[in-house]
Amino acid sequence: MIAIKTLKSSWEKLPLRFQQWGGFFLSSGSIYLLIFGLRWLGWLQPSEWAAFDLFIQLRPAEPVDERIIIVGVQESDIRYLGNWPASDHVLAKILRKIRDQKPKVIGLDLYRDIPVGDGYAELEQVFKTTPNLIGIEKSIGDRFSPVINPPPALKALGQVSANDIIIDPDGRLRRALLYPVPEGNEGLPSLGLAIALRYLKDQGIEPPPSESRYLQLGKTIFRPLESTDGGYIHVDAGGYQVLMNYHGSYQKFRHISLEDILENRIDPQLMRDRIVLIGPQASSLNDVFYTPYSSNFITSPAQISGVEFQANIVKLVLGAVLDNRPLFRVWSDIWEELWIAAWAIAGAAIIWIFSTRRLIFLTGVVISCTGFLIGGSYLLFLSGWWIPVAPALFTYIGSMLVMQSYMYISRLRELNSALSDSIELLAHDASHDALTGLPNRNLFMDRVEHAIKYSKRHSNYLFAIFFIDLDRFKMINDSLGHSVGDLFLQAIAELLQSCLRSIDTVARLGGDEFTILVDDIQDVGEALVVADRILNKFLSPVIIKGEAIFPSASIGIVISTPDYDNCADLLRDADIAMYRAKSLGKGRYTLFDQEMYEQTLRLTQLESELHYALEHQEFELYYQPIVSLITDELSGFEALIRWKNPKRGFISPIEFIPLAEDTGLIIAVGDWVLKEACQQLKAWLHQFPEAANLKMSINLASHQIREPDLLDKLDVILAETGVDGGSIRLEITESTLMDQGEQTINKLAQLRARNIQLSIDDFGQGYSSLSYLHRFPINILKIDRAFVNQMTDGGENIEIVRTITMLAHTLNMSVVAEGVETEQQVEILKKLGCEFGQGYLFSRPLPASAAEQVIANSSKLIALSQTD
Repeated sequence: MIAIKTLKSSWEKLPLRFQQWGGFFLSSGSIYLLIFGLRWLGWLQPSEWAAFDLFIQLRPAEPVDERIIIVGVQESDIRYLGNWPASDHVLAKILRKIRDQKPKVIGLDLYRDIPVGDGYAELEQVFKTTPNLIGIEKSIGDRFSPVINPPPALKALGQVSANDIIIDPDGRLRRALLYPVPEGNEGLPSLGLAIALRYLKDQGIEPPPSESRYLQLGKTIFRPLESTDGGYIHVDAGGYQVLMNYHGSYQKFRHISLEDILENRIDPQLMRDRIVLIGPQASSLNDVFYTPYSSNFITSPAQISGVEFQANIVKLVLGAVLDNRPLFRVWSDIWEELWIAAWAIAGAAIIWIFSTRRLIFLTGVVISCTGFLIGGSYLLFLSGWWIPVAPALFTYIGSMLVMQSYMYISRLRELNSALSDSIELLAHDASHDALTGLPNRNLFMDRVEHAIKYSKRHSNYLFAIFFIDLDRFKMINDSLGHSVGDLFLQAIAELLQSCLRSIDTVARLGGDEFTILVDDIQDVGEALVVADRILNKFLSPVIIKGEAIFPSASIGIVISTPDYDNCADLLRDADIAMYRAKSLGKGRYTLFDQEMYEQTLRLTQLESELHYALEHQEFELYYQPIVSLITDELSGFEALIRWKNPKRGFISPIEFIPLAEDTGLIIAVGDWVLKEACQQLKAWLHQFPEAANLKMSINLASHQIREPDLLDKLDVILAETGVDGGSIRLEITESTLMDQGEQTINKLAQLRARNIQLSIDDFGQGYSSLSYLHRFPINILKIDRAFVNQMTDGGENIEIVRTITMLAHTLNMSVVAEGVETEQQVEILKKLGCEFGQGYLFSRPLPASAAEQVIANSSKLIALSQTD
């Protein structure tokens, strides 16, 4: 078995062309050797005999040979004579009548070794006075058929021949014994040969006196059949045998009955100079045999009598000598084997060459070659050559089948190899990222799971998980294109791999997220060294298509502990740590601790409650008054959202607004605030007509500004509530203006076209807005509370507020100071020319009912203070 596997492995390593040639010779050679073995075992003899018989039957019909007349003993003759065998007297009478017609030769195919009835002396006399009469004896006997002596008179005259035949194993007569060569009488010819020799002698043709081992008559040499000639394998070739070239089936000779002779019904000149054979033909006399003409699958097998067989031998000899009628010859063994081998090669070659062509073309070639094989063999047969047809056909078909099978198996092997490669590729693709070639999430998680299981068995084993998110990758995609972004990700993958050991694993989860398994570390410090190495690598630019891109990444790190049971928890905590690193300023790493998880858990719970709050109207608006510092009168309110949680009570906007922005819920929350504030303003304006100049300031989140349908929503709200756009002030943070760019400017211009006032909230917190302030259609600047609180310290803080106020006035904007808490601050703001103030000095944010009371008592700022 090992040797077979080794041979198979060596075979598959050969070049494809060598494998094809090897398959070709293997297919043709194996079939040839198989047919060779079957043939020399004799198992193909029946098929070769069948082909011989078929070709015999397919030969063109030959005319009746007028040289030969058969006087047959028919069933009617037996009835005419009354019994059989006929008496010596009757036989003598028949012979005299035939002799009187002066035939060339008379062949008596009847045994007459003992007297039969009366007239024996008369018959003896006829034998002695008929020199052209040849009798028969059975010279070869066996336990079923003993030797039968010839008539004594004819034996004395030397006018005796042998009547022995040889039958093939399938019961057919295909061979003739020209010389049976019985022991002690080796030169005795068969009846048919003896008759032909006597006839040819009158033609001046006799065998040469030389001691040649072959019978030669004229120019014709009768070569004896060998034991392996033609379709025969190890056949009994005793005596001098030749293959029978039959003249034809029944009635190919003229037939006359004994009754016609005895009754003088024949022409007196009919037998003159002809060959006459006398013998039994009645089937009841059991002197009938099967021949190649008997091989018929449609009708009952036909038989011929012994006398007809002898007539065919006569015809064989005379036809060969006088008529150039061919004798059957065979090729030598070596030529026969070459012939068979050639067809083995042809069959394999046809499949090899033409199997890739269209089926109809291949079929045509196969049929054409088959026709050539059979047709060529038949034409050679007509000229006297009996060549192996069945072995060649079997070899031809067999080599085609084996070659086709080999090619089919080879193709299956190729397909199997391709399938294996495809499976491996699919397995690789299923576990690796298509862009970078790194392991994907599934493979990474599998390796981490193995690391967790290993850590459970080995308490000293540690590993670390890195969760890496590239900073500003979206900017790279948007500015340089996705193709550059893909190349950048590939470069990052190579960079990360260069920072790790061979036992570590770096994977791409998707987008710009990567994870790393730092395996088998001694302590936390070893993991941090790897993180520092990565961040140091990121300090150098990555060159992509000539562009220098400086990478940056936020890395979250978690160290394995016995508390971790699955990879998902490790990735979760590493992700939490990564977001903490990102919130701390990006371009750094953060090591996970339990407090991060608890905070994330709280945020997750808060997010869920935030969804619930939005659906169940848990939000409420509070309103903080905005006072005119010039008149000390109520100018308006800023609508501030509050969340009254059933379990936690009031939750500060500082806690849930950033979460709403991260989750996108800020849009729905902002829409609700916008609508609710407008509805409240409408109610107050209806209730207090004298407060017609009351303004409502509403915060607008950056997510809302980015919404394409913001203006449509605002139009619907104003239409539904009936509030004039001039009563609305939308507050936008300075950072929001900077992030939006030209799109924000266009949208703000459309808001101003609706007479809506725009305010920059928390002005001064940014770092570049002063240079762009003139580009935005802003009405009001709200000074951040940090500057207002520090004004009392004097110095540069007052100057900052002064500068902001002067800038606003220069740009025709009003100023609102936030976080006003003391009278001193109010006085400073008035001196600086600030128009409006907002803060705890005037009022804390109030529920709608309390704010309504403020409006009712808002004739003077003092009244507001008292209300507070």
